[in-house]
Amino acid sequence: MKKQTIILLISSLVILISVTIWKLRDTNTNPETTEESKNTVKLMEENRKNLSIETEILSNQPIQTKIELIGETEAVPDAIIDVPARISGRITSVSFVEGDSIKKGEKLATIDSPELAKLRSAYLVAKSKFTAAEQNLNRINSLVKMNLAAKQELIDAEANLKVIESEKIAAEENLRANGLPIDNAASGVYTVFAPRTGLALSRNAIPGSIVLGNQILTTIAELSQLWFQAKIFENDLKYLSEGISGKIILNAYPDFEFDGVLEHIGEKVDPESRTVHARLVFKNKNHKAKIGLFGKAVLSVNGRSGIQIGNAAIQSYQNRKFVFVESQTNLFQWVEIEAGSTNDGKTEILSGVSEGDRIVTKGAFELKAILFKSTFGGE
Repeated sequence: MKKQTIILLISSLVILISVTIWKLRDTNTNPETTEESKNTVKLMEENRKNLSIETEILSNQPIQTKIELIGETEAVPDAIIDVPARISGRITSVSFVEGDSIKKGEKLATIDSPELAKLRSAYLVAKSKFTAAEQNLNRINSLVKMNLAAKQELIDAEANLKVIESEKIAAEENLRANGLPIDNAASGVYTVFAPRTGLALSRNAIPGSIVLGNQILTTIAELSQLWFQAKIFENDLKYLSEGISGKIILNAYPDFEFDGVLEHIGEKVDPESRTVHARLVFKNKNHKAKIGLFGKAVLSVNGRSGIQIGNAAIQSYQNRKFVFVESQTNLFQWVEIEAGSTNDGKTEILSGVSEGDRIVTKGAFELKAILFKSTFGGE
């Protein structure tokens, strides 16, 4: 009996050892199978339909990096001008209202100015004195030639003419400095004319009111083109260069785009905002844009070819990015990727997948939940 028991024990031990060796050999020969199963989700066709899984085959497509610059509109400096009264006085008439389209040389207002009357009177007096002194010099010069006058009289007459001439020039400059014509008018009435063609942006002139010479009666601007003053973050400078085109989108018109060109990039970085000034010029289509509107400039740069996928296809885990690749029908692999720039809801993929791979574009989050439930033994 003891002999049979020993034989039975030995047989059982042999069988146990054989099974253990077989299991160890199977584990060693297929290490990747287990690892693959941890990163794989297998679905039945019915489950796939319930999850509404959608896929897409990757392909190389044109990619452009879009840079957005925040800023506001401004009139082109050479296309806008303030129109001052130039002379103190009382406004007697005004010939325009705000918003009028004005042509160069058009009458804007008239001013009755005692100051102007004094300036013109001073000029006319100086001019008369100069004419008289000039005639006197000519008369004495003739007498000296005929030995009827002393040469000293001629010298005195020449000196007197020079003094009076300087007074006349000073009177002319007083008129010219105030933007007034040099003529024989003695009146104190002054007419303000438009110095350029454009729109009257304001009206600060009321008939009967008293104005000073530096008061601005109106501002005239030609607004067919505007500037967009923006800021470039220093990290975006490597993508931008003067001359590239872009779109201006103003907050007032979020669905309307203006065509613009990056005309200038500043030379100095603002130490507080770490930005560089940028200026874009754009055409004011339909005269929609107004001075001082906020908005953004969108510049498309760095054109290249690559793979882009929708952001919904990308899943995050421990600060890493993953997608699901359908390697076989209803068999989905959890694959790590390296993501690049993101534009318009799509992200460039730098590595991890390649052209021709079929990735999950809808339902990736549900697949992730199934994968992690299986991985952590929650089924």
